[in-house]
Amino acid sequence: MVNLDPNSINLLKDGLPAFGEITKESPPNQYIESYLAHYSLPTPNAELGFSYGTITANLQSVFTAAWQPQSHVGTAIIVHGYLDNLGLFSHLIKYLIRQKMAVVCFDLPGLGLSDGERAFINDFSDYTLALDAVLTLCHHRFPGPLHGIGQSTGGAILIKHLINSAPNKAYPFTSLNLLAPLLHPKGWWFNRHLIPFVKPFRRSLKRHFSYSSHDEEFLAFLREKDFFQPKTMPMPWFEAAEKWAREFEACSGSDFPVNIIQGTTDKTLDWQYNLKTFGGKFSNMRVQMIENANHHMANEIEPIRNKIFKAIKF
Repeated sequence: MVNLDPNSINLLKDGLPAFGEITKESPPNQYIESYLAHYSLPTPNAELGFSYGTITANLQSVFTAAWQPQSHVGTAIIVHGYLDNLGLFSHLIKYLIRQKMAVVCFDLPGLGLSDGERAFINDFSDYTLALDAVLTLCHHRFPGPLHGIGQSTGGAILIKHLINSAPNKAYPFTSLNLLAPLLHPKGWWFNRHLIPFVKPFRRSLKRHFSYSSHDEEFLAFLREKDFFQPKTMPMPWFEAAEKWAREFEACSGSDFPVNIIQGTTDKTLDWQYNLKTFGGKFSNMRVQMIENANHHMANEIEPIRNKIFKAIKF
């Protein structure tokens, strides 16, 4: 097995097959094996199938990975947060597998092994187009019922997908679990009032690693060992996030049951405002507060993480 480094990541990405092209007769891919090991992701065995590859959304390749236990009761689709990648969700993936769920994950456009300028989008609809492509894949390959789980921006993507769903079309998800979903970040006034003045002079902002979890080992991994971590945050992303917030604030809402899981020590979001605003839009919203949980809920220290995962409802 080769060590995962920027060169082997490039070789992995260049050699990714279309999703579903790998068969039992295909030779093992040393780069995907290294990828799974580096991120402590589940490895396939006699009881657990594993599929990976690219699908196409909005003319871009989207890296997708799926774990399928022999016996399962549904499929969970994980939507990760901004600046993240699916490799960071090993704890949640393993938990869902133990709950007898097939698990489908994908790297958002511009992040992880997916195509696109790093950390860049013009509109959150770029994200929902990728989600729709994953839903189409699940319709053909992975049995329902489907359950959406979103972390931070991933939660916002699932919410946008919900409020934009056609009223005359069957909604694909049976449940939505949103871990610290993004609406307004802390200091959101910067996006709303200062971005228009800063934009002409700056193409991007330098990325600063925040204290988003009590798990120091996870935070060190982000800074030192996650080769996919962007170093800058493009200005158009801030504009897209602000556009999303305004869209939600103006929407009519939904009566679909939404389960929001929020930490009390989240330093990334203006979560008090967010929960109040979500409550005004979702008539069947359930909120579960997790004492002392920080923002990156899928990677909190184990005692807190256990409470977070137990709060997930299907």
